[in-house]
Amino acid sequence: MREFDDDEVRSAGPAVVWRGPEDAPVVLVLDPAGEAKHNELPATWRPLAEHIRVGWCRLPAEAEDETVEEILGDVRHRAHLVAAGSAAVPALRLAREHTDQVSSVVAVDPARPGAAPPGEPGSLADWWDSETEPLRRELTDRDVRVVCAVSRDDDLAVRIEPPVPLGHPDVVARVVQTLLSFHGDGSTDAVEPDRRAEVAEAWRAVRDRFLPAVDRARHAAR
Repeated sequence: MREFDDDEVRSAGPAVVWRGPEDAPVVLVLDPAGEAKHNELPATWRPLAEHIRVGWCRLPAEAEDETVEEILGDVRHRAHLVAAGSAAVPALRLAREHTDQVSSVVAVDPARPGAAPPGEPGSLADWWDSETEPLRRELTDRDVRVVCAVSRDDDLAVRIEPPVPLGHPDVVARVVQTLLSFHGDGSTDAVEPDRRAEVAEAWRAVRDRFLPAVDRARHAAR
């Protein structure tokens, strides 16, 4: 999928950094901004990786001929994709091609080449809602959940203008809150029976650790 390589240049560092328990739920981050240069997750994501398997994919992912598709193919369990900026729409297409390997797509401040910045009024509704609607509907029909978050509009705790870096603590809070909303009913995705208890426990640990802080930040921002 060459579209992940079209607009950004990954000048240094590994194509993907993995942290977290190998049998835990998987979150694969598609980052066009190139964080995690030094073979480590951004500090804000490291507490999450104590409970969840986090793969931080710096785009374009071509080190040692490893593409995004190959990185996803190496994931042992169905993954949640988190994609920012220009990677958001390609992430939807990647999910369509690999619905058996993708559980959800969380788009953060999505953008397209030549479009208005996502923080400008109407820019999101004008293209994301209309142009991605057929693809999002197809993914929903195939049991892949899709959520879009625009930092300033959706998150009262965000203090800077979008696009907000994926390593920003308010973005981490939004992603955690979104992923937990998928599992609020005790759902553990389509996992093997012998992993259900372990996966459910991982999401409970994330909920207990992160939600109180997220709720405090939301309350303080109002």
